[in-house]
Amino acid sequence: MPPTRSADHLPVPGHVIRVGGAIALFPLLRGRGIDPEALAVEAGLSAEVFANPDNVVPFTALCRLAHLARERTGLSDVGLRACMTTGLSALGLLGYLVANSESVGRGLRALQEFLHVHDEGATMFAATEGDSAVLGYEVLTRGVPGADQVTFGALAIAANVLRGLCGADFRFQEVNFAYHAPADVSLFRSFFGAPLRFDAERSGLVYKAHWLATPVAGADSFIREMLVDRIRQQLADAPDSTGDRLRRVIRSLVAGGRFTVDDLAAAFALNRRTLARRLNDHGTTFRELLGEARFIAAKNLLQSSEVPVAEIAARLGYSDTPAFTRAFRRWAGASPAEWRQRHRTF
Repeated sequence: MPPTRSADHLPVPGHVIRVGGAIALFPLLRGRGIDPEALAVEAGLSAEVFANPDNVVPFTALCRLAHLARERTGLSDVGLRACMTTGLSALGLLGYLVANSESVGRGLRALQEFLHVHDEGATMFAATEGDSAVLGYEVLTRGVPGADQVTFGALAIAANVLRGLCGADFRFQEVNFAYHAPADVSLFRSFFGAPLRFDAERSGLVYKAHWLATPVAGADSFIREMLVDRIRQQLADAPDSTGDRLRRVIRSLVAGGRFTVDDLAAAFALNRRTLARRLNDHGTTFRELLGEARFIAAKNLLQSSEVPVAEIAARLGYSDTPAFTRAFRRWAGASPAEWRQRHRTF
């Protein structure tokens, strides 16, 4: 059955993000002779919300502010510059949870599972690919001005998180961005200290997978359980958005190469029967949500990368290329190659 939603194309006005590390954008703007309060108002935001990192703002408005900051400063790396010294503290409760996880891998899984507590406009995925691991960030709404700068900042924060958890010997193998390269990438090169790839099929940090087993120094199991309970209660008290959460988690699972109903059940700490009831309550099935997530991921890869169709099929968990082609044709009314030819942006 073809997916019916188009959330990958249209901004979702209800999606918000904690101010968090975006506070650092204000002194950067002042240092360039730009009034950050006036720029915030121009972006449709109240300057007062940036007084507290726990305040929330619309995700698309924060992207708009980042876009304006790039235009007014002339800095095509302004998102990176704003977040180069920002780490776990920017994530609030989620940051404390990650810092008290037993290992780096468990901390990153918590980050993937609960990112929507901090940031509803994007999803984070953690995946292992052979001897390498990837920590990635994907903005859920395509084509939003300023999303590149927000992604630059998010991966800067993620880099600082990994360095803080793993220690002084940690290094990246590669850093990828699903955006065009800025005119000057020297700051990216010096900050990440690794080969860079722009116009990539996804944005993410690549590093040796053995770091995932690293114990987190000073982690406290009592604090960890208390934080998990608090975050789950916070989610339970929030307006019912389970449908959005289900879609967000499945998109992160697909990005990380996980495609089973057991993966989704584990992400919500549910058994399969309870998950099936919850899906039924929202008028959908796991198969429909998985198809929707695969369709969105396939379109992203076809439109903005040169990844071969066979590799896309394998990456999205299909048994072979013909199976992927048949599924894509049901969704889009065209083969992957035909659809790419009409919609390609590279």
